[in-house]
Amino acid sequence: MKVSSKEKAWEEVNKIFPYDYEKDEKGSANAGYPIYTSTASEHPQNWISDLGNRLEVNLEDGSSTNIWIEEQGEDVEVTVIAKSGETRVYKTYAEYRKDYRFFWSSGLESRFETEEHFEKIIQALRMVNEDGAEMKFYRNVLPS
Repeated sequence: MKVSSKEKAWEEVNKIFPYDYEKDEKGSANAGYPIYTSTASEHPQNWISDLGNRLEVNLEDGSSTNIWIEEQGEDVEVTVIAKSGETRVYKTYAEYRKDYRFFWSSGLESRFETEEHFEKIIQALRMVNEDGAEMKFYRNVLPS
């Protein structure tokens, strides 16, 4: 199942998991991500894992449902200037993601070309996109 926001993902969780739950602090610390367990005495083995880009609902019968969160990024415009000088403007982050290799002028695989890395980029862009603020990146390369 796919949804467009974290809020909608939790709405879907509540349809699958219609009883109360609370954050399991110890389980969350051990797992490295938030885990919410059922507080209903008739369903003590059910839990929800918040994995960032998806919520995983696990039920006592062994079934599991993933609710994928695919935020569109419509609120961020991305301008990219390649080393060649070519400039591209993407009206949405989703548009940019479709063509992000343009940014890496060498065209080679990079350890930065991961979903996690690009999610950090969009979070940073959203933080500065207020009150006319802008962010510019300059890359200086010194000969070795």
